[in-house]
Amino acid sequence: MKKKRRLRKGLLAKLCSPLLVIFSLLLAFQIYKLNILPVKYLIPVVLVVVLLALILFLLSMFKTGRRGVRILVTILTVILTIVYGAGNYYIYKTDEMFAKIDDLTDKIANTETIRVMEGSPVSSLSDLNGKTIGLCTAQDAEGIPYMEKALEKDNVQYTKQDFASVIDLTAALYNGEIDAMIINDGFLGIIHDVEDFTFVTTSTKVIYSEVYYTPRPNVIQDSQDQVNVTKEPFTVLISGNDTYGSLGENSRSDVNMLVTVNPKSGEVLMTSIPRDYYVEVDCPEGIACAQGEMDKLTHTGLHGIETTEATIEKALGININYTVRVNFSSLVNLVDALGGIDVVVDKGLAVKTFYANETLEGVSEGKNHLEGERALAFARERHAYVDGDNQRVRNQQIVLRAIIDKITSPSILLNYGNFVDAIGGAFETDMPSSQMKDLIRYQLTVNPHWKFESCSLRGEGSTEYCAELGTAAYVAIPDEESVRIAREKIEAVLNGKSAGSIQDPGASDPAGTIEQPEQDEETGLQDDAVYDPYDSYDSSAQYEDPYSPDQQESDSAYTDPYDPNDAGESQYYNPNWTLDDEQ
Repeated sequence: MKKKRRLRKGLLAKLCSPLLVIFSLLLAFQIYKLNILPVKYLIPVVLVVVLLALILFLLSMFKTGRRGVRILVTILTVILTIVYGAGNYYIYKTDEMFAKIDDLTDKIANTETIRVMEGSPVSSLSDLNGKTIGLCTAQDAEGIPYMEKALEKDNVQYTKQDFASVIDLTAALYNGEIDAMIINDGFLGIIHDVEDFTFVTTSTKVIYSEVYYTPRPNVIQDSQDQVNVTKEPFTVLISGNDTYGSLGENSRSDVNMLVTVNPKSGEVLMTSIPRDYYVEVDCPEGIACAQGEMDKLTHTGLHGIETTEATIEKALGININYTVRVNFSSLVNLVDALGGIDVVVDKGLAVKTFYANETLEGVSEGKNHLEGERALAFARERHAYVDGDNQRVRNQQIVLRAIIDKITSPSILLNYGNFVDAIGGAFETDMPSSQMKDLIRYQLTVNPHWKFESCSLRGEGSTEYCAELGTAAYVAIPDEESVRIAREKIEAVLNGKSAGSIQDPGASDPAGTIEQPEQDEETGLQDDAVYDPYDSYDSSAQYEDPYSPDQQESDSAYTDPYDPNDAGESQYYNPNWTLDDEQ
């Protein structure tokens, strides 16, 4: 009788212990396969994982004299079985994430559409019989044949009219000169730049569309670009597209940042480049773009991150080793996968309604919990601030820090599956996952003390001809001195020196060192004594509207037509806003 009771009491341990051994062997294999742990950690970790399981297996299978020991063995066996099971899941998801990163598609998705005005009675291809259809062969030669073939298949008889630029094409549709237009939707972003066509996506409607694919050039990096990331310095271009959805589609590169890393010295330099920088476009081999023409840097993204990379390399006289591309959906999905993030908004920087998304609640002073869409709107906001783009960059840094805080907190374990799923599809890069793992191993082995420094290129507002638009638009003329200094800072880091050794007299922080502002323990707000949100704003500067040469110098010269409370003098009013600026 006593023997049966002891059997029942040890039954749970005996059932779990074989499963525990299987989980331990699988976990040891997955840890080895993941190849992230340094050898000095890998062997001890694998041994501990397997030996613990074997010891508990032996204790559960053989008689243990004391009741307390049996209970302890049962509890430890159950707990370790759960832990090993979860560990297998987490490592499997991590390995899956790296596999997604390596799965760089060799094709670019393009959406070609036939659009008519929203109020047009035309609703299908057959309705275009006898109509005039506009197109732009000069800028959309690859996509037009797909639409022409569809029209031919439906036996549509129409008049074709070619235009020099997509802007001229859109103007003709708006003015009623044509009944429909054929266009690659990737161009809608630059059309939005023009004041008259700000709402092109809602003032027109699609009656037919097709997605076609073009080869992605330079999928495999040239050998001179690949380096040993644990021993040699390297530069990464981080480019942010202004689109939602798939990363497979090209769009404007709204955010462009160079991150130069020297693993030996521990120096990391972040160099920000204005989206409107007026530069000479450089096209990699196999890409048809406005080679040698002048345009905004953001427009180069329409021809892929490879074009943005080549253009920046030429403008700064540097070599970029790797690229990383993200978009709006990347941030939204990542923040949502983390269960939201917490950001602190300082005094005077509250926003009632985001200009980037007026349907969302803004942020108030102090601590705010943001879900994905609000985090994106907060990171994009600039019209609400006197300091405009400068404050937007600060907001982006705040969001990035909040994401890192959430990732490194214990709560990540509850959302780890969703997190790695979001990471796997959050960015597109040409850095192999093997090199990412090398960096992680290097961090675990050497644990270098990284020193972050920053640098921003400067420019002066102007109105110049933009090749992609086919007309003049607002641009930022590069300040050659800031370009020279940025180049020297990058070279300093590559040579093992501090970027701070190169002084930049034009910057608010000549050394470029990022210092974390102090915070009030009760409110969480940053101490005004050490942080000035308007430190780079020159209140005496004159801001010109390129479309209003006779601008009056008054506080009410600009108003936000989408803000009913904007009288031109509110504390959130941005005097640097111009009507052709994108959100």
